Amino acid sequence: MKASGPRDLADVYRLKRSAAGSLWKTHHDPPPQNPLQFLKNNWGPWIAHYFGVMFHARHTFNHYRVGNGIFTMPDSVTVALAADWGTGTRPAYRVAKLISDREPAVTIHMGDVYFSGTPEEYKDWFLGTEDWPHGSQYTFAMNANHEMYSGGEGYFETALRALNQEASYFCLENNHWRILGLDSGYYSGILPLIEKFWHSRIRLHEDIMQWLRSVVFPNAADPRPVIVLTHHQLFSAFDSGYSTIGKNLAPYLDRVLLWFWGHEHRFGGYGPVSVDGLPTIRARCIGHGGMPVELDARPHDSRARETNLVFYDDRRNAESSAALQTPIGYCGFAVLRLDGPLLTVEYIDENGNLLLTESWNRSAGIPVGRADAGVQPLHVVHPNGLDGLVHPR
Repeated sequence: MKASGPRDLADVYRLKRSAAGSLWKTHHDPPPQNPLQFLKNNWGPWIAHYFGVMFHARHTFNHYRVGNGIFTMPDSVTVALAADWGTGTRPAYRVAKLISDREPAVTIHMGDVYFSGTPEEYKDWFLGTEDWPHGSQYTFAMNANHEMYSGGEGYFETALRALNQEASYFCLENNHWRILGLDSGYYSGILPLIEKFWHSRIRLHEDIMQWLRSVVFPNAADPRPVIVLTHHQLFSAFDSGYSTIGKNLAPYLDRVLLWFWGHEHRFGGYGPVSVDGLPTIRARCIGHGGMPVELDARPHDSRARETNLVFYDDRRNAESSAALQTPIGYCGFAVLRLDGPLLTVEYIDENGNLLLTESWNRSAGIPVGRADAGVQPLHVVHPNGLDGLVHPR
């Protein structure tokens, strides 16, 4: 945490998915003392950076030169996940402390360092000794849209070098499980509204596609279940999705047990569902790592049915709600505990409350799962309750 303290929640509240808005936040230097200073300290840097990003090529996409992107982990291991964490807010630091207390072997940040993923913002809010917690074996940072709003320089040059991470995609594996981290952010839009109206632009880089074919999935008979991590969502009961990512992964989705994503600042879970003719998946949205969770966003009834929404967290955080004078939810994270053929996923909020546990056992071949409620109530909308997370409707 910086000597000046954490960021105020108001600084990141209702930050739109906009390169222009994010870069304005990055380069805004309040309070201006006069109109000339305002133009010099605010409009000048914003215009220079925004148009600079618009009209030059994004950072070169990194690929593996030394390794092949496959990383071995023990058969018994703890992996911590959080998305949209890089805010520097007090809830984000609570999440980081709780992750660190669990002493995970692997930590994975699933993208978004605010406002624009610049080198300075990575140094201020992600790479400090009290910022993102490191795993005892591996620490990974994933790419996302806010990183690319500044062209990706902060992510590819500053973050990856500091973490000794060669590329923005990776596969962790042991004898029983595989965890696949993929870069869905590289093609995030810079031009105004481009990501809002051109969703097919969000896709996997061809280098990743080739890597999946030749390195990760050359053996169709590999029986290990796959856990996929992306920043962007394939679908949503609350918002639109990014279907091209699903098409990119279509040849491998029959091997995927769980798909975690962020981007939407909420915590929710979906039961087994097939969308757009793709193989059935089970999705978990954990985009509540550090951004204020805006409770005024509710699921659309038709989308909730189409996407097989099981639950979402609509508990009101009194402290954050009072600070922003509007209903705000809780931040949180997920912990994966792998123990041979057993997988346990715990979902925990910023106060350390266990909200949900799901358990999977693949000792008999096909993974068998169950879900158990935690100590705080989630808003369950599925007719079969939390059981809908693991079993087909």
